[in-house]
Amino acid sequence: MDGLDLKRRLRELMNEDSDSQWLDERTTFDFLFEAAIAFVDRTHCLKNTQEITTVADQTDYNLNPDFLKLYLKKDGYLFIKYDNGYDTFIYWKDYERIIYENQTTSVTIPDSFTILDADLPSQIAGTTTSAGASTGGKSVLTDTAADFTTVEPGSVVHNTTDGSSGVVVSKTSTTVLNTSLFGGTADDWSSSDAYIIQPQGRMKLVLDPPPSEAGDTVTVYYVQRPDPVYSDYDVYRFQNQYASALSKYAFWLYKYRDRDPNFGDAMYRYWESSIRKAGESLNQGLRPGLVKVNMRKKRTNG
Repeated sequence: MDGLDLKRRLRELMNEDSDSQWLDERTTFDFLFEAAIAFVDRTHCLKNTQEITTVADQTDYNLNPDFLKLYLKKDGYLFIKYDNGYDTFIYWKDYERIIYENQTTSVTIPDSFTILDADLPSQIAGTTTSAGASTGGKSVLTDTAADFTTVEPGSVVHNTTDGSSGVVVSKTSTTVLNTSLFGGTADDWSSSDAYIIQPQGRMKLVLDPPPSEAGDTVTVYYVQRPDPVYSDYDVYRFQNQYASALSKYAFWLYKYRDRDPNFGDAMYRYWESSIRKAGESLNQGLRPGLVKVNMRKKRTNG
């Protein structure tokens, strides 16, 4: 399901013509992206793992920018894997308890972990070094003097020369980004256009107490946030039969913006029905009573 198809489906649901002035392009993509995130959050259809190498006496470790949430549980408790030559599963603990217990002395294997928001990366400003025309609503931002290491899909970008703003949809290298721009005079990049980018926020893993050894491996199993689709030919990684669910959710958001909650709520019920069916189809093993995780006994420290 690409951006062009999703826009078509939404227009047909709302009975709007292709040249409708009421359906704003940027808002449409915003609502569809919100729908895609909600779809993944409910179905767990996109998953990923991150391996983190520990540093001695270090508590905090940034998670991948596409981290949405943890999902693996044992007896109702979220867990991650800690490997120091022997696999140990450690469990989530709320941050209030971590602060109250104040365990600052490092140990061989941490007792628990939590997830918090990480510091927001600094804004990046510069000027483009070559032109990037818009194709299907996507244009290339190139700055050979830049360092886009902290920029990931979903970051906000502004072309302060032509007055447009938009989203980073993918990264080619630390000097080249693919972007979608809206609301400016050209909605693309000319050479020497000035830009400002705000990298998106991230989450971090907090180990409690901190590990005493460097070089151990922490494996985080997580639900992966989809990359944004803000142009005609970029795609969400879902099967096409779930495009209807995304368009209905976006329709619901439009109707609430239009102060038509009764119609909006009816569309939300269609969304709920679609999401339940999708969840059953995509994740049979996640239904209550069917999840079984074979866990090795947690080794005690000391």
